[in-house]
Amino acid sequence: MKPFSKRPIWAIILLAAVFSVVMGQVSHAKLTDPEQLVSFLKIELPGWQVEQGYPKLERIKRKGRSYVEAQIIYTSGKSALAAAIMEGEVSTHIADIKKFPKADNEKGYCRKTTMQGVETVEIYDKRNKNAFLFLIVANNCMIPMEGKEVDSPKPLKDLANKIDLKRLAALVK
Repeated sequence: MKPFSKRPIWAIILLAAVFSVVMGQVSHAKLTDPEQLVSFLKIELPGWQVEQGYPKLERIKRKGRSYVEAQIIYTSGKSALAAAIMEGEVSTHIADIKKFPKADNEKGYCRKTTMQGVETVEIYDKRNKNAFLFLIVANNCMIPMEGKEVDSPKPLKDLANKIDLKRLAALVK
């Protein structure tokens, strides 16, 4: 199963628009060496295989704004995890986590949490077994993550907890 190969990882961010997310201000920070971002995603996850061709790096320029995106995809049976580190002028995509709507019902939930001291939005769709994490590392850096066919967000949390977020935050400032 290759659920993400036809769709760029940044498409996860569109989920934020569906939830009427408040957007941040544009950052004009100088970009980090993109290869350094890829190094943060070279993570071993027991029971998961890295999809061929990953991690990979994309330089993106849209509407006069530019950013880099390091991406990785893991698979395990029918399940898949995708993560990206986006750095540059991405703050127009970054959710204002403090205002993200909280929800919890039989269909799933959306809640604010923290991971390694970083504000995070966690979303789980129980019916479709889809999970999302949005980690806001800095005004110019975010990590969107998506899990397909997962019983909980735990695999995404396991991956997120293996990324050195403090070192990443220091790098992208």
